[in-house]
Amino acid sequence: MSLVLTSKVVVSKDGTTIFAEACGDHSKPHMVFVHGLACAATAFDKLFSLPNLQKNFYLVRYDARGHARSGQPTTEEAYVSARYAEDFDAVCEAFDLDKPFYVGWSLAGMIALRVAYHLLTPQPLGSIAADICAAHNPVSIRGIVWLAALPYMGDVLSVVATPLVLSFLPGLSTPQTASEALSERIKFCHTLVAPHNLSKVPFAEMASWVGAATHLKPECAKLLLGRTHDATRLKEEGAKGLPLCIIHGADDLQISGKNVIEQMEPQFKDCESHLLPGLGHIPFWEDPATVASIIQKFVTRVVQNEVSVSSFQCP
Repeated sequence: MSLVLTSKVVVSKDGTTIFAEACGDHSKPHMVFVHGLACAATAFDKLFSLPNLQKNFYLVRYDARGHARSGQPTTEEAYVSARYAEDFDAVCEAFDLDKPFYVGWSLAGMIALRVAYHLLTPQPLGSIAADICAAHNPVSIRGIVWLAALPYMGDVLSVVATPLVLSFLPGLSTPQTASEALSERIKFCHTLVAPHNLSKVPFAEMASWVGAATHLKPECAKLLLGRTHDATRLKEEGAKGLPLCIIHGADDLQISGKNVIEQMEPQFKDCESHLLPGLGHIPFWEDPATVASIIQKFVTRVVQNEVSVSSFQCP
């Protein structure tokens, strides 16, 4: 199916512009997709082009602050956790979303934490799934899907991040030369797929990924990588039943899916985990049909459970 998107430039609470796009059926369950470090919303093109997803859901995606077509502020205050939750809120309002599912890839896995915490304690924290949970009480999302995600910035980083991806961070945030900045971004993009899939990436696609990476200014990278998280609210919401679906490639060169599952599955009462063989850090590009099927089944199950509970509670 062709990809026809409705685009909007949304203004977040602090004035930062956020470029967002949507497609699908607005009357169906809503999902918001956010990309990872040094990438862009265009990374989700394959998923958004799938007929089953367009038919059964309303799909929204946006470029995170500091990246691609969104604003790139260079102050520390612009990258505290509350700002990420405010970006999410602004996009939800602009597209009239009703308690959407949050789908976070890589570093964006963290944003969901902040939305559950911000209303009670507006202070700097960290990851986008974590950002969302931390900023709203009650939580403003129906469930979380982590795509090769980093759960939050903090103690878990040393457990789930690979030495390889950690070695890229200085070149992304504090390069000594323009040549180093570019070469590290190219090497970073080469590790998005499983090693055996690298030769299958068309040059135009790789050029698109590298191009998105070059839009991330080193000063922005330094500020967003310097964030930390209090994951308390994320874990509290998980213990209370906030649904989580973990989707990870078994051959991910950047984040260990096995370690993410071991660390986070016990924290969530309603958690399903999928470690997909042969896939890397961008499993939704490497095998979009499989990933889409998992997401669709998860969202459908959660929605059906909500209907069952609601029906049971009615007199």
